[in-house]
Amino acid sequence: MDKSINKNIKNNLKNLIKKNFWLKLFSLIFAVIIWGYVVGGTKQDIVCTAGLAIEHLPGGFAVSNNLPKKIRLKLRGSRIALTKLNKKPVFKINGYSLLAKKNTIILSGSYLNLPDGVKIISIRPDIIPIIISRVITRYIKVLPVTTGNLQKGYYLKAVSVFPQYVSVKGPKDIVGNLSVITTKDINLNGLNKNKLLTVSLRKPTKLVKILNNKKVNISIIILNQK
Repeated sequence: MDKSINKNIKNNLKNLIKKNFWLKLFSLIFAVIIWGYVVGGTKQDIVCTAGLAIEHLPGGFAVSNNLPKKIRLKLRGSRIALTKLNKKPVFKINGYSLLAKKNTIILSGSYLNLPDGVKIISIRPDIIPIIISRVITRYIKVLPVTTGNLQKGYYLKAVSVFPQYVSVKGPKDIVGNLSVITTKDINLNGLNKNKLLTVSLRKPTKLVKILNNKKVNISIIILNQK
């Protein structure tokens, strides 16, 4: 009896599956397509930041102006396309195209490697001035910088520095106009006797490199006013 009932149930299930099988299969496929369109096909906007890189700049040349660290991008695309986007897109500029001294680059999608289906809505800033200069090396005088006051009754006779000149390297537009390289602040507060110090130099700009001597020796001569 039980076997007969189980057999009937199995037969009924088979008939139910076979009945309108192709229609049911088509309905399932259509539902999956619709679901995929709703989830992945709907367009949406995102805002992200992009970097800027100057690539393949010939040796002996350098950028001599500050470039923006972050560029604001507004992008539009499907959720699926946007998931393929790098965490931080980078505008890549070919340095060989910048050998004219002054350049103005208008940023566009041609400088980015965006996934298919992703469109740029806006770029801020989108106009980037780029100044290219030859790289030179010069010796620049070191200027010690002091702050604070000596102990009452004492005066500063002399501050000497060694070496007096340091070698720096960078774009001619910047290095050619440097007159001094300053030390980091030397605090004189409360001093009443001679002092020998090793002090770091202050980098004038991130585009200039101080060669060899990044620190100098400072000799401070203090005398009593009496």
